[in-house]
This record gives sequence, structure tokens and C-alpha cells, in this order.
Amino acid sequence: MLGLSKFFGKNNTDKRDQEISSILPLSSCNAECESCPTKFPSGLKIDEDSDIYNSAKPTDVHFIIPTSKTDWAHDATSTPNTVENAIVAWKDKYGDDIIKDGNFKVSTSSLPFDSVDPRCYKSEVNDVLILPFFVWLRKIEYQNVDQVLNKLIPLLIKLRDEGSELPKKIDNYRLFPAIEQAFIFLCSHRTRDKRCGITAPLMKKEMDAHLRDLELYRDVCDDRPNGINVSFINHVGGHKFAANVIIYMKTGEIIWLARCNPANAKPIIDETVLGGGKVWGDLVRVVQKTKSVEW
Repeated sequence: MLGLSKFFGKNNTDKRDQEISSILPLSSCNAECESCPTKFPSGLKIDEDSDIYNSAKPTDVHFIIPTSKTDWAHDATSTPNTVENAIVAWKDKYGDDIIKDGNFKVSTSSLPFDSVDPRCYKSEVNDVLILPFFVWLRKIEYQNVDQVLNKLIPLLIKLRDEGSELPKKIDNYRLFPAIEQAFIFLCSHRTRDKRCGITAPLMKKEMDAHLRDLELYRDVCDDRPNGINVSFINHVGGHKFAANVIIYMKTGEIIWLARCNPANAKPIIDETVLGGGKVWGDLVRVVQKTKSVEW
């Protein structure tokens, strides 16, 4: 792990660590597992010099759309008459009314879609995972995104803040709590930058292996609760800082790490996800602590 204090000065590093530790604890353990056998290719060019802290904005709402893919078109959410494109249009039109100056993200993901429904192949209909609320909205049609999200997002904010129960439906669309204790997303968008396409699968390999050892790995057919899901998403920004790792925890932590390599995989699981959100200042782009969800 690079010591950025050498480049930016100890005072800046101390200030960064103080700010981070006021939100989430800093880990006293090594960020790299020395026994990890997996390495990135030697020719992979990663920016090891720039200051990455606060190089990303905190997230208020993140919509995750399943596609069963690991790579996408250059602009993964621009196809008309799709759920993801309708959500992008909704956030541009109504997002500021819901959360003033809020940051809404829309991502396509390798999470599986309903392959039995032909409408899902075109994403005219799809499920949507809404984070950090850990809620699935089932089979929303793109035409109805505006009317549903205008009701659902303020409702989720209210229910989370009050600790209230999640309703079973909204406008006849089913709502389900996500059963995982955490989601980990890795940018794998090779079409945008090959570094992401190379680093993400290697990171997932090491994370999944460790999760299997801990009996926390879950595949698409495993509905045991409290597992940890590691999936791919499209471009999130900062290719040069690959691997980018975005973590959502049901206990309310939202953590964006970068410059991660396979040797970081096990410590991220142990210290960050299972260790109460412990992080390493040199790897942090942004950290947040929100209210946990009770459903």
C-alpha cells in the first residue's frame, strides 16, 4: 500500500485520517494479505500518485439494474425505453425535488435478471435494487418509473428514518427487503476502460474465495440470509484508480475504496464488511454513515 504522506506531506495525511475516523474507524491491520496468490498483470497502469480522498461524491440513492452482463455499451444507461434510462431521466427531472442537491446513481449490474420474461431482455421491465435502503422493486415497467419513484423514494427515506416496516407493494409493484448483509460492487466496464475489465474479475475471485471459507458466499440460487454479494457494475468514474470497490452495508455504512488489488480482498471482507466498517486512509475515495435499515 502506497504511503501518500510521502507525496502530500504528513499534515495532509493526518487531516485526511482525522476526517475519515470521525465517520468510520481506521483499521490498524495491514490492508494487504501477504498470502494472496493472485496478482494484477505487471503492465497494468494505475495512478498511484494522485490524492483520491473525496475524489467521489457521497451517494444518497443508488439504483442497481440487473443485466446478467459483466460489460456494457459505452453509455450503459442511454438506451431509450429501458428501465435504466427511465430512472436516469427521472433523477434529472425530479431528483432535486426529492433530495436537494442529492447524488443519485444509476448502474447496470451483473446481478441476474428474469430470463423467463422476454421483456426483461430489452429491460423494458426489470427489477431494481435500491440502495442504501436494501429494497428490491419488482418488475417495474419503464413507462411507470416516474410515478412509482416519486412515491417510493420519499417513502423509503421516511420509513428508514422512523424505523418503520416496509410495505409489501407500491402501486401494485411488489417490494422486498434484500436479504444480504452487504453488497460489494466492482467496476468491470471494459468497454470504458480495460483496466476495469481486468481488475474486477481478479478482485471478485479473491473475495468470493474468502466468502466461501466464511460460508457467506451466495450464488443466485442461494437464498440464505445475511450473506455478502459481490457483483460487477458499469462505469463509476476513476478508471485510473482501479480497482474501484463500492460497499453498501445494511448497518448504514457506504464505503468507496480505490487502488485496490487482490491482496486487499480478504482484509476488505474481514476489516471493512465484517469489522464494523474499518478502512485504510490511503484507499478511501469517500465514506458515509447513514441510518441502518430494520427490514
